[in-house]
Amino acid sequence: MTISLEPTSPARRLYLNRLAIYLRHSRQILAAWDHYSDQHSDPKTFQPYDEDAYGLRQQQRDADTIAAFGRVYHHADELVHVAKQQLALLSPSDRTRHYAWQVRELHEATQGLYAVHDDWRAVRAALLESAWPGTKAYDEPLAESHAEAWSYLDQWAIHGQALFAINALAQKQSTASALTLSTTAPVPKGADASSAVRR
Repeated sequence: MTISLEPTSPARRLYLNRLAIYLRHSRQILAAWDHYSDQHSDPKTFQPYDEDAYGLRQQQRDADTIAAFGRVYHHADELVHVAKQQLALLSPSDRTRHYAWQVRELHEATQGLYAVHDDWRAVRAALLESAWPGTKAYDEPLAESHAEAWSYLDQWAIHGQALFAINALAQKQSTASALTLSTTAPVPKGADASSAVRR
């Protein structure tokens, strides 16, 4: 499904709704991780009390974040592309320039995620036939791939809200343009005449 540039199009609403779900889940995942990290690390050195347990919990954070992003992943590049197009139609301002920077961050994060996914597919294809989910030979490289992807997912958690703001500005401008066209549209001469007769 290709996303329309129209701010209120069904596809646009659907994809933004999926992004909203990811943003909410990612905040919950990060809050749970921060709580765990605070409880299981030295408050002065920030070193974990149990590095093995800490590492496993970190892997769980990465896997949970990737799972939460799953419904956004396949159209993330379209979301970014449409936001760029919408920004190009808006009047330049400090706010839109800040949004443009955030969109660039999202673009780089998206390309990073796609590269990590391609790398994982290559690694998975090279695994032995005995390497199945649940085995060390499979789970270790998968955890490494998740760890590499996490920083890009975090960028989506940080900057993803900008896409909603851009879409809202585009919708506001579209509505204003429509109102301007309706108020400046010429009245047919016949309408003037019939109106005069009724008076």
